Amino acid sequence: MGFYKGPNIVKNGLVSTLDAANTRSYTSGSLTWNNLVTPSLSASILTGTSFALIGVSTNPTALYISQSSGTTNGLFTCELPFTENASIELWYKTDTTGSGFATQGESPGIIQIGNYNANASLTLWDWSVETPGQHSIRTYVNNATTWSHITSSIVTYSDSNWVGKYHQIVMNFSGSAGKWNSYSLYIDTVLAATINFTIPFPSASIAGGNTLYAPGAAGGSAKNSYGMVRQYNRTLTQAEIQQNYNATKTRFGL
Repeated sequence: MGFYKGPNIVKNGLVSTLDAANTRSYTSGSLTWNNLVTPSLSASILTGTSFALIGVSTNPTALYISQSSGTTNGLFTCELPFTENASIELWYKTDTTGSGFATQGESPGIIQIGNYNANASLTLWDWSVETPGQHSIRTYVNNATTWSHITSSIVTYSDSNWVGKYHQIVMNFSGSAGKWNSYSLYIDTVLAATINFTIPFPSASIAGGNTLYAPGAAGGSAKNSYGMVRQYNRTLTQAEIQQNYNATKTRFGL
């Protein structure tokens, strides 16, 4: 059970672990990121003609993906066993500075559920449009008919406190009767944003189904490191988020 990276990790409800530092999960040059809890739901590194400008490598801590300008599609994708109540925990670092991209689409995507351009989806963006040197972390929800995004609960970082540092990102989802009704975003254990909405939780009703993406930037660039992705079939409490942070942070130099 060593792949949980420490005895203090919350294990209750854990259904998925992608761990770039574990050779059973990822080896340098591989196009598969093995799921250590549910092997059938492993991730695929996306390559091919449209991804010729993406470089993939690994170091002792993370899967690193460098996307040059002009590459528009996702960087990796995996299926996850979504439920009406769920948590996704992501350990993430970017080396992309906030350069005041011309459009939102050029800003690096952090993580995305479902297909951004069709039906219901939820995307967490590193919005670097308005002010060079700043990163506004925003959540966009498409409920199949209406776009909405967080405006009152945006959390903004400067290059100095966002770039080049690993961050624990936890997305909590709550719902019932086959739908998600609310969402909470925690960054480094602090509640950063909340939003209420109603969309079907990922299934055949969402284009792409129960798929988690690391989205690329459309015309921009992204130099992102993904150290670990965990998923739970229930929402984590803030105390449990803090517990996972404390149990994992030294691996990422925190």
